[in-house]
Amino acid sequence: MQIARVALSVGTALLLAASAGTANASTIEASLYSPLWGDGPVAIALAGITAPSQNPFSGAGYSVSFAVDSDQGVVRGAKDGRYAIPVAGVTGANPGQPEFLTGDFGSPLTASASSSGNYFSTGTGTITITFNQPEYWLALLWGSIDKGDPGYPGNFLTFNDKGNFQVTGQDVQQAATGFVSNGYQGPGGSAYVIIHTDTPFTTVTASSSTVSFEFGGVAGSDGGFSTVPEPGSAWLFGIGIGLVAIGRRIHFR
Repeated sequence: MQIARVALSVGTALLLAASAGTANASTIEASLYSPLWGDGPVAIALAGITAPSQNPFSGAGYSVSFAVDSDQGVVRGAKDGRYAIPVAGVTGANPGQPEFLTGDFGSPLTASASSSGNYFSTGTGTITITFNQPEYWLALLWGSIDKGDPGYPGNFLTFNDKGNFQVTGQDVQQAATGFVSNGYQGPGGSAYVIIHTDTPFTTVTASSSTVSFEFGGVAGSDGGFSTVPEPGSAWLFGIGIGLVAIGRRIHFR
């Protein structure tokens, strides 16, 4: 089952972290299109939470905890200088007008910011998602991707797999062909991201050394996701594909 199409000005790319002499690889894919359902996805549900909220909560197959400021955590809308709604697409009727998720993973899009759903914002704190069962895949909408400054990683995710796999905003920017600019809050500054770890994880922690790391549409899976474009839509965006290989021992900085 394919969910809502994302029409960002970002191409599709793959970033590979492969160990020498092994068949497995950890990958990052940043796509124009929202992920297809994987094998038994565990979607993080934020609908119904009164924002802002830093209260820990749990759902079917997961729990979430926070170490953030009082205006961060589960948020809705935008707050100047603190967080901005992740852009999930652009409208066809008025190209360039951003669209947003109305809810969680798989929800429809809306061009009205006031109708957009809840999402996560870390501030300079941390948000930790713990899955009840080991997972190999994580899908999310990564908002206003920020690589930070020298010596500061910006937005980043840390997995508790065997290698403590870490994915930074810079990694995602490199994987998103056609990315507009660092921290850009409009179309082309956000992207759907699918991360595969070559060893299983049960927790993923979102952090930021900059103003905030905003993300939504989160789901884990032990069977994977895919990003096959909808027929007839690719011509609108001029998809580009790139491949970068990086030694595993670098551990993505």
